[in-house]
Amino acid sequence: MKTKLKPWPMSLLAALLVSSSSWAGDVIRPEVSYQPLDLQAAFGSERVPQKSSVDVRWQYLGKAWFDGPEQPAAGSKIEAETAKRVPADDLKVQVKPGELRQWVAVNLQTGDEYLVELPVETAKGVRQLAAQAGYESGYEGDAVAEADESPTADLGKGLSNGSDTRTRRFNNTSYPYRAMGQIGGGLDWGCSGTLVGRRHVLTAAHCLYNVSSAQWTISAPFYPGREGTCGTASCQPYGAHNGTWFFTPAAWRTTGDTRYDYGMMVLVGTPGNQTGWLGYAALSQGTLEDYCDKIPFGPGYLGGQCYNRGYPACGFVEAPMECRVNTNLQGWAYQDQAPCEIGSFYSTGADGWAARFNTNCDMSRGHSGSAVFTDVYNGSGKVVFGIASTQSCAVCGNNQSYVNGMRRVTPEVLDMISYFKAQMP
Repeated sequence: MKTKLKPWPMSLLAALLVSSSSWAGDVIRPEVSYQPLDLQAAFGSERVPQKSSVDVRWQYLGKAWFDGPEQPAAGSKIEAETAKRVPADDLKVQVKPGELRQWVAVNLQTGDEYLVELPVETAKGVRQLAAQAGYESGYEGDAVAEADESPTADLGKGLSNGSDTRTRRFNNTSYPYRAMGQIGGGLDWGCSGTLVGRRHVLTAAHCLYNVSSAQWTISAPFYPGREGTCGTASCQPYGAHNGTWFFTPAAWRTTGDTRYDYGMMVLVGTPGNQTGWLGYAALSQGTLEDYCDKIPFGPGYLGGQCYNRGYPACGFVEAPMECRVNTNLQGWAYQDQAPCEIGSFYSTGADGWAARFNTNCDMSRGHSGSAVFTDVYNGSGKVVFGIASTQSCAVCGNNQSYVNGMRRVTPEVLDMISYFKAQMP
């Protein structure tokens, strides 16, 4: 039986609006604007009975710099003004992760770059409204579903103890796998990502913005459910989708700290209407241990129900042997034959949660940005709870188990997803 959602309490709604309008006394420079988020339009009149909006601060930073296999065309809007943007040291002074939710945004059509800011309490209010409106739930899409593919028995971990037990997967047009895909992709580059909305792709920040070169990646379409690189519908069953906006935490831009290694692409099209998308959740450490670890903790134990699927770049030594030998297999999804177990949680984020955890699931370059997900949330829900971020060794020894670092989905990440899904539905 469905529980009817109660309207958003007016006292909390008032606080939400006050916390945003408190910026009204700021000195507004010409490059600063306030973009309204219509709460009633975004979340429904049942939750927001009165017409109201939150004004979100967008500060223009200048024209973005891009890297990647393709550069902006000579004479284009992007190429014309790439030399103008806020110096990095000036941006560092403005970034305050503990006080504000701050993201750097780039419009890929114009090359314009912005610092987007929300007070923490305002972001929390938007997140709570989004949760009530069902934003965090998954959707199976309109595509014809195929039989799911269950993980095989535990054959031991791969690169985490000296051998790779990933296998190529052929059910990429079944849900939830058709909502996962490759970003860009080549023998020595590329990332993975997951649809968490009809056009919203959750991935790693380093897949979108290179801190070392201070540049964004411009040549990175998203291929949901990709099965190879033939360039036809048989390899790209749901097409190739270019981004229109990229978002990363501002602190990723200024520090490169892996606590902030998460980001989002907003696509031009809406492939999620067909493929569906995964839900997402900030799950407690105890819940994740219950879902993921194989050692029973007591009644109701659900262990061994956490997975990762990504798109490795076949040109690296740690790629699956099959695609290293036959590089025509570039663009295929690979998944460990056994579920992912969690080693430890670490690195406190701006929201007070442990921002990272490590796992023994086999991964390699190209898996970055892929989801660590479970299929037993609230019974059978498929939700993302982690984002592939780092590896501590390429070919690891037998005594090295939990070698891959994940960015955990925490309230801080939910704040980003909630706002940009509401602002750019």
